[in-house]
Amino acid sequence: MRSMTGYSKLNYEDENYVINMEIKSVNNKNLATKIKLPYNLNLLESFIRAEIASQISRGSIDFRIEFENKNESLKNLKYDENLAKSCMDILNKMEQDFDDKFSNKLDFLVRNFGVISQKDLETDEEKYKEIIDLKLKELLHNFIKTKVEEGNRLRVFFKEQLNILKSKLEQVKELRPQVVENYKQRLLNNINSIKADINFNEEDILKEVLLFSDRVDITEEISRLESHFKQLEHEFEIDEISQGKKIEFIFQEVFREFNTMGVKSNMYEISKLVVESKNELEKMREQIMNIEWFNHLLASHKCFKSSKMLLQHLWISQQVS
Repeated sequence: MRSMTGYSKLNYEDENYVINMEIKSVNNKNLATKIKLPYNLNLLESFIRAEIASQISRGSIDFRIEFENKNESLKNLKYDENLAKSCMDILNKMEQDFDDKFSNKLDFLVRNFGVISQKDLETDEEKYKEIIDLKLKELLHNFIKTKVEEGNRLRVFFKEQLNILKSKLEQVKELRPQVVENYKQRLLNNINSIKADINFNEEDILKEVLLFSDRVDITEEISRLESHFKQLEHEFEIDEISQGKKIEFIFQEVFREFNTMGVKSNMYEISKLVVESKNELEKMREQIMNIEWFNHLLASHKCFKSSKMLLQHLWISQQVS
């Protein structure tokens, strides 16, 4: 069980590179990935996006990289001597024309005229891709660990809530026999109060009680709820990446059974238990929205021969959903 909420950070430095990566995620119906890269890694955006999508199926993802190539140092700076002399001549002429002095002409020159710039270096895409791929996999590994840890906390929460629902249902089962008995008693009391004026057939009274008993019978609802609870117990114990959708469907069925039980019940105590159960179930339904699951095709991303093919598939999948 994996949560859509997660966070991970990575700091790395060697003789060539300084790399800082950060990734975080929150709930989202689909996969929405925001990527912030330095200019020298823009060519790797599609690769990074595909790598994230191959391991994460849902959630709003924020991913950021700070990247420094130590070879791009001061020795790679260039000084445009001709531009500097021309600009300085203009500044001197301005001082003469306006009979005023610049406080620091060199500082003004460097800041405003680009006389010092960095040499254009050829970007080695394969080298960058190799180191980024290695560190991205390490980051995602730790990121998924945090999602699993949060998912396990949700698992404990779901089990506790399920025990509450089972307890409520047991109380309903204990009260169920009293519903018909209470109705029968009220009916007899009403009949006795007007017995002197009207003659009642005992068979008619029995038919009325039986009809009422059939209308308020919640045996089937109880049976189906117990079956759903067993399914949920099983789902909370296993670890399948697609289980979130299945659990959400079972929650919908449980809510429907409680709803039917509430409509049928003719007893305040049972109605109260049904309302309380639906409130507890609603808490579970809110949290199940934080569970991540994979489409079975996305989970088998290794079948795609290139990141471009995977991205095309992801785009088509999102349009269909």
